[in-house]
Amino acid sequence: MNSLIHKILISAAMGATVAGLTSCGGGGGPQVADGGIGGTGITQGRVTNFGSIFVNGIEFNTNDASFTVNNMAATQDDLAIGMVVSISGSSDASNASGIADSVSYDSLIEGVVSSNDITNNNTLEVMDQTITVDGDTVYDNHIDATTLENLPVNSEVEVSGFTDGTGTVLATRIEVKSLAWAGGELEVSGVISAVSGNQFQIGSLVIDASSIPSIPPAGTFVEVEGDSFSGDLFVADSIEIEGDGSRVVAEDGEEVEIEGQITQALDANNLFSLNGQVVDASATSLSGATSQLTAGRVAEVDGVMNGDILLAEEIELKATSSERGEIGGVLGIGNVDTAAGTVTLLGQTIKVDSSTIMESDVGESSSFTLEQLISSDYLEAKVYIDNGMLVASKLELEHAPSNHNAEVKGIPNSVSPSTIEIFGILIDISGVDDNSFASQQIEVKGNFSNGVLIATSIKEED
Repeated sequence: MNSLIHKILISAAMGATVAGLTSCGGGGGPQVADGGIGGTGITQGRVTNFGSIFVNGIEFNTNDASFTVNNMAATQDDLAIGMVVSISGSSDASNASGIADSVSYDSLIEGVVSSNDITNNNTLEVMDQTITVDGDTVYDNHIDATTLENLPVNSEVEVSGFTDGTGTVLATRIEVKSLAWAGGELEVSGVISAVSGNQFQIGSLVIDASSIPSIPPAGTFVEVEGDSFSGDLFVADSIEIEGDGSRVVAEDGEEVEIEGQITQALDANNLFSLNGQVVDASATSLSGATSQLTAGRVAEVDGVMNGDILLAEEIELKATSSERGEIGGVLGIGNVDTAAGTVTLLGQTIKVDSSTIMESDVGESSSFTLEQLISSDYLEAKVYIDNGMLVASKLELEHAPSNHNAEVKGIPNSVSPSTIEIFGILIDISGVDDNSFASQQIEVKGNFSNGVLIATSIKEED
C-alpha cells in the first residue's frame, strides 16, 4: 500500500485553503512531537469538505485518483461528508495539500435499527451493534423530516465511523435508507467471536453461517452480507475477510495518519489502540499519559508502521464532550473573514479550519465554503476552546428556526440572578420561569439583539 500521511499543525494549515477551511486543533489535548511527517503513505479519517477532498486537515487533489465505494468502482460524487475514507497518495506540509492516488470507502453497517435512545444516551442499536453519536456526527435523511432522535425501529441506515469491530461504533455519518425495512441486502463488519458450530458473533449479533463452507477463525475482521434478519439472528449469504483482529492499517515502514477513537487505553508499556490499530506512544510527550489516552477519546495519530505497530510521532487529542458546545445564529453582515478563516456568531469569533466539518442542510449541495456564505444564512457551530480561541469542529448551514434567532449550548459561568455567560455570550435569563440549574451543560434558545441573547427557553443537558 502506498498513500498519504501527514500531520498538519494549526499554524501550518492557515494559508491557501483557509477560505474553504483550515487545520484541526484539539482543545482537549496537546499537540505532540515536533514537526510532522510527509511524503507518501496512508491517511484514514472522515471527509470534512469537498472541492477536492478534505481529510484530516489536508486538501487532496483528486483529479487523477481512482475511487472505490463499498468494493465497487465509483467517483468522488459517490462520497459524502462524514464518511470515513482511506487515501493513498502524497502530501506537502507547507500548504496542507496533497495528491490522492486512490480513495476508498466502505460502510461499517447497513442495517436495521432495533432501538433508539438518542434522546437519553446518544445511542442507537443497529443489528445489535451499539452506535454512539456526538455533535460531529452527520445525519442524512433525504426521505422526509424525521430527525435522528425520532428515527423509528426497523428503519434501515448506513453507518460510517470508528470501530475496533467488537460491537460498538462511534458514528461519523448516519444515512437513512428507509424508514421501514421491507427486505433486501444488509451488511455488518466486525471481528468474529464466540464461534459455535455454524454460528458466530460480531459484538452481540448472532450470525448463522450454515450456507458458508467454512467460518474464518475467531479474531478475523470480516464483512458479512445477507438479507435475512430477525430478532438477534442474521443469516449470512457471504463473508469477506478484511483483516485480522489487530486492524493493521498499513504495511511495515509506511507512513500513516489515522483519525479514530481510542479503543484500548494506554497501558504500562505505552501502547494503546486506535480503531483497533495498536499504537506506541513512547516517542511522544503523551508517553505515560494514562489519564488522557483513555478509551472513547477521539484522536489523530501520525507515525510510521513498525511491523504491526504504529510508532507515533505526533498525537492530537480532540476535545471531550464536556469541553464542547454550540453557538447558532444568523450570520449577519461582515461576519465572515475568509483570509483569517473565521466567522462571527453572536459576537464571538470562531475559527474554521481544514478539519472543520462543513455540512449544508440547505439547497442541493451537502457542503459549502466560507466564500459561499451570505449575511442571512443561519449557522450552527459545534465549538470548543483551543488556546483561548473558539474553534469549530463542525459548521452547519441550516434553515432558520421559526421561533428564535439564536441558540447556545455549553456550561454557564458568571451566573447571576438575571444573567449568565456561555462562551463569552451574555444571556439574559430573567424572562425564563425555570432558570435554576447546576454547573452542567445547558441549551439556551432565544433572540439575540444589541449584543445580548434574551433567553426564551433553557434546557439542561445530560
